[in-house]
Amino acid sequence: MDYKITMPQLSDSMSEGKLVEWKVKVGDKVNSGDVIADIESDKAVIELQTFKDGIVKELLLKENDDAKVGSVIAVIDTDVKNNKIEINKKDIVKKKEHSKETKIPNDKPSKPSENIMDFLFDNDEKNPSLPEGISTPVAKQKASKFGINIQKLQKENKLPVPAFEKDILKSVADKYFTPKSKQLLYEYELKTNNFKLDHKIDTAEIKKYIKENNIPKIVKISANQKAVINTVTKNWQRPIYHIYEEVEISKKDGIKLSANILKALSSSMQKFTFSRTIFENNILKVYPSSNISVALSKGETLYMVVLKNSEDLSLKEINDWLKEIKTKKITLEDLQGSTFGVSNLGMFEIDNFDALINGNDAGIVAFGALKNSKMKVTFTFDHRIVNGAMAAQFVMDFKKELKNV
Repeated sequence: MDYKITMPQLSDSMSEGKLVEWKVKVGDKVNSGDVIADIESDKAVIELQTFKDGIVKELLLKENDDAKVGSVIAVIDTDVKNNKIEINKKDIVKKKEHSKETKIPNDKPSKPSENIMDFLFDNDEKNPSLPEGISTPVAKQKASKFGINIQKLQKENKLPVPAFEKDILKSVADKYFTPKSKQLLYEYELKTNNFKLDHKIDTAEIKKYIKENNIPKIVKISANQKAVINTVTKNWQRPIYHIYEEVEISKKDGIKLSANILKALSSSMQKFTFSRTIFENNILKVYPSSNISVALSKGETLYMVVLKNSEDLSLKEINDWLKEIKTKKITLEDLQGSTFGVSNLGMFEIDNFDALINGNDAGIVAFGALKNSKMKVTFTFDHRIVNGAMAAQFVMDFKKELKNV
């Protein structure tokens, strides 16, 4: 029986996911609970498991391909006895008889994809002078066009037997372009017929062509960037207001300034229920814990990682958590459950800035650079949850708590 694995919905806002990496291949035996792939949602990269035993029958996505939530991405054959798939004996005989004959299928037209070979080469007219070797007709046409000796490369184990069109195109790219120049072709979606294929083309030649023709680099939006865009769009529809303040804070040896801020904020959140409240589906949900979303940048990717139950943590424990999240693999669980946020750009010598509220949080506080033991902060509040007077009391309490940390 076939067990179909679909693209899971890993968050309320997720409509599609990206396959980052398969952990298995067709023919592998898997057990319930085994991780078969890494999936990137609009929030994080998570591990996808199978919940049934069997043999991997089909993998329907290529790495870095996107798929709609609910669409089938893998098939597991669960008809396994004694750890082996039951195979009809007649089918084995047929396969053995078939293997005695060499049949070369025609290349089928492929769908557009992100594969570099799909756009590096234009279709060309057929050439009557075809090379020797075992390959498909289309592959021979391409080999003839670009001077690829199929038979020789197959003897040298540099081409598979039989060779398909994609194998020939790879050989052409290897022959005329350096590895780095091939990557540039991919990034800028350039055709090889833009260049004279009579020498090894390096990155300098590619870059010169790009500059002379003012060609833009094609950058696809990641799932994380889509999530940020959705958050920004939703924030412009949210009724918010700001409170601008300056706070006093003292550095402690071995303790990050952000740890001081989170410790003080967690205490204030326990006194003001609105800071532990979210607005969702026209109702207010008040949570017991001080769960704080903390802006974390890893390269060009931005995460809002949640420090949970912070009211129960010591200053050192919060400081250790901040160190840990810098290197740990972020999971979906790490990004859920917050009601208030913190963003800090002080390390970049930024004096003051506004931060966008994360998800359904009640608000967020943005911190600038520390100068003469003082720091400018901007509080942003959701007016649907908290009014100005309540927010002002919260800010004053936070300033006191910060002095006492």
